[in-house]
Amino acid sequence: MFATGGYGRVFNTTSNDYASTGDRLAMSAMAGIPLEDMEFVQFHPTGLYPVGVLISEAVKGEGGYLINSEGRRFMEDYARSDLELAPRDITSRAINCEILAGRGVYPDGNPGGPCIYLDLRHMGKEMIMSRVPFCWEEAYRLVGVDAVHEPIPVRPTAHYCMGGIPVNTQGRVRLSETKLTEGLFAAGECACVSVHGANRLGSNSLLESVVYGRITGRNIAEYVQGRKFSEIKSHAYLDTVENRIQTLLNKKGTIRLGVLQKQF
Repeated sequence: MFATGGYGRVFNTTSNDYASTGDRLAMSAMAGIPLEDMEFVQFHPTGLYPVGVLISEAVKGEGGYLINSEGRRFMEDYARSDLELAPRDITSRAINCEILAGRGVYPDGNPGGPCIYLDLRHMGKEMIMSRVPFCWEEAYRLVGVDAVHEPIPVRPTAHYCMGGIPVNTQGRVRLSETKLTEGLFAAGECACVSVHGANRLGSNSLLESVVYGRITGRNIAEYVQGRKFSEIKSHAYLDTVENRIQTLLNKKGTIRLGVLQKQF
C-alpha cells in the first residue's frame, strides 16, 4: 500500500514537507500505471514567502488586506464583491497576475518582486494579538517580520494535489479504466479517488486520508486472506536499481537541483 503524500515539492514555494516529492507516483508511472489528474494542484493564496508556511485565510477574514507594490488593494479588480474573501483559486490567480504584471514586491519593499503583501497594520496591535496571534508569531519567527508594523510577504503556495495514483473506491490501484492491479493499493494524497475534481474544498483532505485510509486498510485485510507471499527474484530488481543510481552518480552536469528549482 502506498500512502506517501503528494508532489508539492516539485514547486519552488509549497506548504508540503520535504518528502512530498512524488517518488511513489513516479514508481507507479515507471511500472506502467497511468497517473490521473496530475494537473489539478491547489494553491493556497497566502503562503509566507519564501518559506511556504501557510498564513491562514482566517487572517483575511479578520480584516487583513492584500496589497501590491503600489500599496493598492488589488482584489477589487478581480473579485469586486468578495475582495480578499474570494475563493482560493481566484485569489491565487489574482496574486499571480499582479506579480506577472510587475506589481509584486520583494520582501525588502522594492517593486517587481515575486510576492505581494498581506497587510495587518491597520488592525492595530491589540486586535492582531487577540484575533490572529498565530499569524504574527509565524511571520516574526520565520522571516523576522513584525506584522504590527510591517506587511507580510506572501505568494500562492502549492498546497494540495488532487491527482495521483488512480484507485477505485476500495483503494485498489487501477491499471486502466476497466482493469485493476493485483496486490497494489494506495490511499491519501498520493492516490486519486477523484472525489475533489479540480479544486478541493476545505478540510476534504480528511476524506482521502481518514475515510479512504480506513476503507483501503479494511479491504487489504480482506484481500490477503488465504493468499501466500509472492515469490520475488530480487536480484534482477536490485541490479536495475544499482545501475540507475550509479548512472546518476556518474553524471557530470553543472546545474544543481536546488538552484534550478528556485528559478521557477
